[in-house]
Amino acid sequence: MHPPRGAHTRTPVPGGGGTVRVFTDEWLRHTVEELVGPEKVLEIREAPENYTSLWSAVVELELTTDEALLSSLATRFRLKLADLSQSDRLAREMVPEGVARRYQILPVSVTDSALDIATANPFDFDCEKTLAFATGREVRSLLASPRSIREKIDEFYKPENVLNQLLEGMEAVAEITQLEEDEEEDLRISAEEASQRPVVRLVDLILSEGITARSSDIHIEPEEGGVAVRYRIDGVLRQVMKIPRAAGLPLISRIKIISGLDIADRLRPQDGRARVAVNGLPVDLRVSTLPASLGEKVVIRVLDTSQTVLDLVKLGLNPEEQSKVEDLLNNRDGIILVTGPTGSGKTTTLYSAIRYVQSEGVNIVTVEDPVEYRMQGIVQVQVHEKAGLTFASALRSILRQDPDVVLIGEVRDRETAQIAVQASLTGHLVLSTLHTNDAPSTINRLMNMGIEPFLVATSVHLIVAQRLVRRICTFCKEPFEVPPAALVDIGFSEQEAKSLKLFRGRGCERCSQTGYRGRIALYEVMECNDDTRELILSGASAIELRQHAIEDGMITLRASGRQKIRDGVTTIEEVVRETVI
Repeated sequence: MHPPRGAHTRTPVPGGGGTVRVFTDEWLRHTVEELVGPEKVLEIREAPENYTSLWSAVVELELTTDEALLSSLATRFRLKLADLSQSDRLAREMVPEGVARRYQILPVSVTDSALDIATANPFDFDCEKTLAFATGREVRSLLASPRSIREKIDEFYKPENVLNQLLEGMEAVAEITQLEEDEEEDLRISAEEASQRPVVRLVDLILSEGITARSSDIHIEPEEGGVAVRYRIDGVLRQVMKIPRAAGLPLISRIKIISGLDIADRLRPQDGRARVAVNGLPVDLRVSTLPASLGEKVVIRVLDTSQTVLDLVKLGLNPEEQSKVEDLLNNRDGIILVTGPTGSGKTTTLYSAIRYVQSEGVNIVTVEDPVEYRMQGIVQVQVHEKAGLTFASALRSILRQDPDVVLIGEVRDRETAQIAVQASLTGHLVLSTLHTNDAPSTINRLMNMGIEPFLVATSVHLIVAQRLVRRICTFCKEPFEVPPAALVDIGFSEQEAKSLKLFRGRGCERCSQTGYRGRIALYEVMECNDDTRELILSGASAIELRQHAIEDGMITLRASGRQKIRDGVTTIEEVVRETVI
């Protein structure tokens, strides 16, 4: 019996106590080992990232190329390579889109007796049996890379006019909604139309396209000329489509239905949750509605944990910063705070820290609003203020549950801060977030909340400030020249500015012509040592604390950004946009 495509299991490492993942495409392991070496393969199998396949892992890590893998596999297994440009329409009509996406195959051609498919796993016998039974034909496998198959599925099963086709099916809905003036009747129509197939498909299209494009948020906003749909990709909003204004009501009603919200209530903000499956992988959605002058605006936060790496080593800390964080996590007492604006990756950093300290002998409890990452072996408490379960009340109960480590989603008020301080002083490691511009100003923020300076000095052990900047797209990366004066302006020395080699993304299909793909964090790590505590007790300002921290070796956010520029990871524009001198 074969596991589902993309799944993996864990088995003991021979001669060790760790675990490795066994991908469903183990059949290609020997070929990969010949190309990249067995050590690299073992390293990937032990890594915590959620790669869906060994093939995808080695290509994404740039250890080899699709072309090299295809050539080697075709020779080893005597397989023919697929010509994806020749995919036959009749063959695609025989294989529904859902089946093609589930097994990640592309129908190429069909005869009275055989169906040829392009696949990255010619030994997926479950797929072969399913297609043979559904079509009544022999299934013959041709070899293609996973990425090219995904791209062609999107191209062939989602033609450019798909939105127009969906909207044509909604024409009658639009006309009725525009003419309707009675509110109750309007709500009835909205509820009925929200369940019609064109509306359902339109919502599915918006969600699947947004998730596939790596969106962190999907915005649906009524405007004068229609309803705009925007995706926030790598921290930047991009408008991807605009639909007729009259189609907005059933669209938003459909989203409310799948997220458990009241479609009749348009005058109050609402929050809900939903879970969808994209390419067979579950994705959690957090839905928020807001009444506005032109209609309700909906923002959908995409919580795709398969795209998130929860590992301190992979966060982007330099070796000294990482060592400092790990040492203080091992202390198992005091407060560690992560600061930064909304969307700067604070929760990811906190959960990476939780993953680092997690073990069978450690009792970890979190209180969050909302719970973004679900982790086994950890008790996670969802704040519910209407029911009286606030951060403060939940914390009081948690401390009676014999925790070793407590994660607080956010320190929002004096009461929560006081309980967190008391918990840290009674032998608990407390992790939390705070909204401040940099690490040193966090100290003053706590004191402004009403926490006594001696308590702040005693309890706070480490503060990590962070920002996210976009990565240069590795597929279209190229060197370019910048005037040395521009580099000096952001803190480089004149000598380094003359010799520094810079890069940018030219723009390609994989990065949607932006030149950027993915993000990386900039960090500012401030340890509260004895000298820092003396400054806190003496009433030092944030500027004085900052100066002392820099003299003590703290790398500022801007300095961290300069290092990422040196490494060719990001650009000057990104660092300037996210940091101040």
